[in-house]
Amino acid sequence: MNTRKVQTALRTVGIMTCPAAGEVPVPEKFFFRKLTLIGKELGLTVFVFFPNRIDWQRRRVVGYAYSAESGRWEKGVFPFPDAVYDRCFYSNRSTYAAYREPIRRLMSTPGIHFLGYGLKGKWNVHQMLMRDERIEPFLPETERLQDTNDIARWLDGKGELFLKPQGGSHGKGVLRIQKIPNGFGVTGRTSRNEPVCYDFRSSRRMLDWVRQFTDGRPYLIQRYLHLNTASGDAFDIRALMQKNRKGLWELTGLAVRQGAPGSVTSNLHGGGHAEEAKPYLGRLYGDAAGDILETVKTLAQRVPEVLEQHHGRLVELGVDIGVDTDGSVWLLEANSKPGRSAFAALPGKQASLAAVRNPMLYAKYVLDTRKGVPARQSASL
Repeated sequence: MNTRKVQTALRTVGIMTCPAAGEVPVPEKFFFRKLTLIGKELGLTVFVFFPNRIDWQRRRVVGYAYSAESGRWEKGVFPFPDAVYDRCFYSNRSTYAAYREPIRRLMSTPGIHFLGYGLKGKWNVHQMLMRDERIEPFLPETERLQDTNDIARWLDGKGELFLKPQGGSHGKGVLRIQKIPNGFGVTGRTSRNEPVCYDFRSSRRMLDWVRQFTDGRPYLIQRYLHLNTASGDAFDIRALMQKNRKGLWELTGLAVRQGAPGSVTSNLHGGGHAEEAKPYLGRLYGDAAGDILETVKTLAQRVPEVLEQHHGRLVELGVDIGVDTDGSVWLLEANSKPGRSAFAALPGKQASLAAVRNPMLYAKYVLDTRKGVPARQSASL
């Protein structure tokens, strides 16, 4: 593969990501290809680069650009981008530790504008949201797992709980633990997204197994919410909030994600599927669906404002919202690097197209007006 040196363009956007396996180590190839082509339409030069391949003295990065002419990703040496779109996902602590310092340094480099700063873990996000009196009533009771005695205490008081990793995604590593006749039931998914289902007769054996399962990783204990259909299928609502061509937050779309039968999560990576929110809620809640949908929208639109107040600049958010069997609405999570698979699976393509276009439209807005854009930086790494 030939490596080419790319001359400085007027306006460049670097998609920052962690390298994947393979000859062309670009993850999310389909998504990044679309971003490249949309950027070109907007007069932007877009390329993918890695935080561990930076030449600080020459202000160059090693990465890949998609060539529409050849239909291939081509390796290149690129000048520092004018704007950075962060799509780094850290598979483990060592990867995070290796990339933390170069990303911090890049954030503080004059002339580079991060479209948004990645949120920390789920606990940090929960604490920021708890400060807002309009959001706090919609947050389920949550605490950090200190040791397995916390699990025993929750089960004694509530009979069931939900365990989730502070830094996890795609429903991986989550557990539902509940008291059952003659013992304890544990269901969930491993860190490899494989289903888990065990019964334990003694509390000691169950807690020993959970201790091995969590393996010292930071976890949260959360009130278990019955977010499922009458037939027991888990579901939630993904609201995609993004900044648009004017730099303003907008609700790009809503999609229901229903989990595979028997799953404790609704994530599509666990075998679920997506549906349009309005008809889905109508089937489940009848006349109450309209009010539920309005609450969902209002809640989703409030979250970015609150998080930016405490965290710093963001470019988009995937806001996950649950509705329990009584019709109560719950704010589950907010993710600063959301996926788009739920919207791609819907019949209408408007939300799916906007979900991909908005980051480039916002990047163009930032680069057109960057002298007037505040460069406040969050300590997110």
